[in-house]
Amino acid sequence: MSDQNPPQGTPPVHVYQNNTAAPGAPAKSAAGKGVLSLVLAAGAMFSAPLLLLIPYVGFLPAIIAGAGIIVAWSDLRGATHGTGLAVTGIILSVVAFALLAGVATVWNVIVADPAIRDYDELHEVIDYIKSLVFGS
Repeated sequence: MSDQNPPQGTPPVHVYQNNTAAPGAPAKSAAGKGVLSLVLAAGAMFSAPLLLLIPYVGFLPAIIAGAGIIVAWSDLRGATHGTGLAVTGIILSVVAFALLAGVATVWNVIVADPAIRDYDELHEVIDYIKSLVFGS
């Protein structure tokens, strides 16, 4: 049995085991995307008061919070240190998502949808806006 060395110029292979890097491998931090997930959760919460009032657009803050969940979760996988911000981002994004999705659903079902159905003028305005946005 002979030892074969990799050819010169080949990058070293880093083996991750039990979420820890092999000696000499660079450690992966979760802080970068953790901050992004916190920004997404905060953006969802700050945009919610305005966007929740618009029928069917009120789900956009919940979608933004859902993006924060995905970003934080993807960053936690394989991270070896610095996971505090990502965990905080995931917790705040889950809370924001649940709160905003619930409020948007209640608002659209109880307030916006009956208003659109009951008032022909409002229905015409929404149809006009749809035709401007999506073309007729």
